[in-house]
Amino acid sequence: MSSTRTILTGIVALPVALIVLLAVLVGIQPADSCTAQVLAGGVAGPTGQSLAGLNERQLQLARNGVVIGKQRRAPESVIIAELAAMITESTLRNLANSNVPESLSFPNDGVGADHDSVGPHQMRVSVWGRVGIAALMNVAYQVNWFYDQAATITGAASMSSAELAQAVEVSAPNAYAGQLDLAQRLYAMFADIDPASMPAPAPGQPAPGCGPGSGPPGAPVPASGYGQAVVAAAQRWIGTPYVWGGGDANGPTGGGFDCSGLTLYAIYQASGGRIRLPHYTQAQQDSPAGQVVPFDQRQPGDLIFLTSAGESDSHHVAVYAGRDADGTDLVIHAPQTGETVTTAPLSRVAGSDHLDVRRYTTPQPRSPTVEEGKQL
Repeated sequence: MSSTRTILTGIVALPVALIVLLAVLVGIQPADSCTAQVLAGGVAGPTGQSLAGLNERQLQLARNGVVIGKQRRAPESVIIAELAAMITESTLRNLANSNVPESLSFPNDGVGADHDSVGPHQMRVSVWGRVGIAALMNVAYQVNWFYDQAATITGAASMSSAELAQAVEVSAPNAYAGQLDLAQRLYAMFADIDPASMPAPAPGQPAPGCGPGSGPPGAPVPASGYGQAVVAAAQRWIGTPYVWGGGDANGPTGGGFDCSGLTLYAIYQASGGRIRLPHYTQAQQDSPAGQVVPFDQRQPGDLIFLTSAGESDSHHVAVYAGRDADGTDLVIHAPQTGETVTTAPLSRVAGSDHLDVRRYTTPQPRSPTVEEGKQL
C-alpha cells in the first residue's frame, strides 16, 4: 500500500479533478453489470448525484461506504474515516492488481501494481487472502472489513476520523487528514439515505443478484436444513463459559466448552448422533466425515479451522453462522479462558490465520444388497 499512499500524499492539495486523471492513467475498466446492480449490505442503482472530478462508479462506492456504515449504526466520524481511507488508498475505485493475476478476472475499476494490494481499501492478498480473491474483490466485503477493524480498536470513539483511518490502515506516511474535506462532502451527500428503506439479505443468505439465487462475488450459498441445525445447536450455548477441554456430545463438561468441544457437540446433535468428531481441532479437520469446501462455497453449519502462519495444525475452530444484514461473515465459537461462547465477525476471530472449511454431511442409510434382502 505504501507506494499508492506516497503518490497520493503529494496531490492531496490539488483539485479533486485530478482524481479522474489518476483513474484514467491506471486504465479504468468497465464494471460488471451484476456487481453494479447489488452490493451485499449496501444499495444499488444510480446515485443521482454529481461532484466535480468524480465519476458515477466512484460516487456509488462512496454511497455504499456511507450506507453500510449507517446500516451498522457507525458514528459519523467512523463513516468519514472509512471514506477518507478509500479516497487515499484507491481514489474510490475497486482496483485489481497486475501482481495478482487472478484479481484481473473479477469486475474492477482499474488495475494497479502496488505490491499485492487489491480493492478499494487496498487489502494485501498476502495478509488478508485467507478469505479468497473473490471476497477481496467484493466491494461490500472490503467496506465491512474496515468497519470490523475499527470496532476492535480501543478508544476509537475518541479518535478523529484521520486518526482512526490511520489506526485501521497503518499507513506510512499518514495521508488521511488531507482527504477529510472530500470525505465530509461525500458523507453529507448521502447521509440522508434511510438504511431501513433498503433491502438487505437475511442472515446466512446471499443478496439477490443478476439471476435466481445469485449473489455478489464471495457470497456464501444458502444454508441446508442440516447446516441450520448445526448453527442452532451451537447457538443454544451462547454465554456458556470457555473451559479448556470442556464439552462432549451431550453438552458442556466442567461447566463449559472449549472450541472443539462446542463443534463436536453441534455436529453430533445436528446429525442425530451419526457423526461423532474427536475432541481436537486438527483431528476434526482431518476427519473422513468432513468434506473440503472452498471458502467461497461456505454455508452456515460448516466448520472453519484457523491455522497460524508457519504452523501445520489448526489451533482453533468455529461454526460458520452465515452473514448478517450488513454482509459481515459471522461465526459461533468458544474463544478462550475468561470468555464465553459467542457470535463474532469472522474477520475479528481469524486475524491473519489461514482458513480451512469443512462440511460434515449426515450419512445416508445404505440400501440392502440383493442377498441381504433375501435374508430379511
